Amino acid sequence: MPDERPPGRTAPPGASGWAAPFITGEADVELTPHRLEKRRLAAAVRRIVDAAISMDLSADEVTSLADRLDAMASELSDRPAAAYEGFAEAATSPWADGFFDRSPVLGEANALAPPIRLEFSPDRIVGRVVFGAAYEGPPSCVHGGWIAAAFDEVLGAAQSISGAGGMTAYLKVDYRAPTPLHEELVFEGELARREGRKIFTTGRVRHGDLVTAEAEALFISIDFSRFAEMRRARGDEVEGTTGDA
Repeated sequence: MPDERPPGRTAPPGASGWAAPFITGEADVELTPHRLEKRRLAAAVRRIVDAAISMDLSADEVTSLADRLDAMASELSDRPAAAYEGFAEAATSPWADGFFDRSPVLGEANALAPPIRLEFSPDRIVGRVVFGAAYEGPPSCVHGGWIAAAFDEVLGAAQSISGAGGMTAYLKVDYRAPTPLHEELVFEGELARREGRKIFTTGRVRHGDLVTAEAEALFISIDFSRFAEMRRARGDEVEGTTGDA
């Protein structure tokens, strides 16, 4: 698999003063054609999933489509798996060249992801998303589990404003009103405070002017040399790093 990491992006010497790439703007790099095509593939699969849930077809039409897709799935499953590259969580990437294409929430190359698109500023993270039919809980509304997953990602991004990335220890969601499918939703996350290794964040999701849910989360900063060991255990090639918890 070709190395698609942008040149000149390396791991920082430690967690101190670190912020996620989308906080610093370092994630705004040119993507390779290969990565763009993987994103296009995932987008096509999302459309198939949405259509499979909501389409009105005859039994014969469903059988024909299922046969074709099953053949494609068999062809893909026979291919060797690629090495896992980058990070699935924005909150825990200490590397400026970390990509999040495989994230089940943000990942534009992951067909499971809606995906949420993040915007950053010095004091908050904003995530914009439209959830399709695959994410339904109550009729015409987003499943509460997906709302919680979105908060975990957005607040995980917001906690990195503290200068020390960490992992989720606690997440509380208050559901205020139904959150609709097929409409733009805006998630907001802010850093509340930091107490040593503890990083506190708050956030909300809006549909227009209506706040449909609010959240608060606690993250615990970690030693990124330990996180590098987790990546090595996964089989990644990781250059040596050090960091303070």
